Amino acid sequence: MRKHFKKLVFGTQDRDKVKSPPSSHYFKEIKNVWENSHYQDFGIERLFRLFLVTSKLLFPGIYIKVLTRNLTIQSRKIYTELYIVFKTILPFIMLYYSVWHHQWLYIFNIYLLLETFLYVFYKIFLPEHNREKLINRSVILLFFNFFELIASFGVIYAAGNYLNMPINSWVDALYFSFITGVTIGYGDFYPINETGKILVMLQIISTISFLFLFFNFFAPRVQDSNGWNSDTE
Repeated sequence: MRKHFKKLVFGTQDRDKVKSPPSSHYFKEIKNVWENSHYQDFGIERLFRLFLVTSKLLFPGIYIKVLTRNLTIQSRKIYTELYIVFKTILPFIMLYYSVWHHQWLYIFNIYLLLETFLYVFYKIFLPEHNREKLINRSVILLFFNFFELIASFGVIYAAGNYLNMPINSWVDALYFSFITGVTIGYGDFYPINETGKILVMLQIISTISFLFLFFNFFAPRVQDSNGWNSDTE
């Protein structure tokens, strides 16, 4: 049974060992940004890039890689995927069971949302550190991140009095967050105070960032990868 489960998760590929601890690799990334090893930046751009590369130390994602440093590369990636799935499911559970007023759970959800928000900008502004060869995998995980953002903003809208009508169900919260995230807006729900308007603008900025990341980074790489595969067949 265990053998079949491993085959289901990992397939038939060889599970290679990690060549170097992920923690040292990450601190090397910080050093590269500090020393302008890959990109000659300065001023605001340099400060922003330094902030993005060091902000990862404030969130669990990098420490999951450290804790799994002795596992195979594929196993480390699986643990990262499980963490992303957890981050995606958590706000959906909070909405479904209407526990958005639980203070610590609400704060934890915002904390994880902030990690995802900064992760998108990290991918945009530090592309030289994005060595991911499995482009299709990155795109799939990006969709998980997007749905996490939709559900997390739904939790925020449900927990406060920001809209013209109260959020009475998890469907209403997801509905407003989704139509805001995809910039549709039917007019049945809309923000009525400054905080609500700021939240809507932040969510739209997040959506634009996802679109920018996908169309300017992942989409061309997927095409190049498919083109390379077709040439080699």
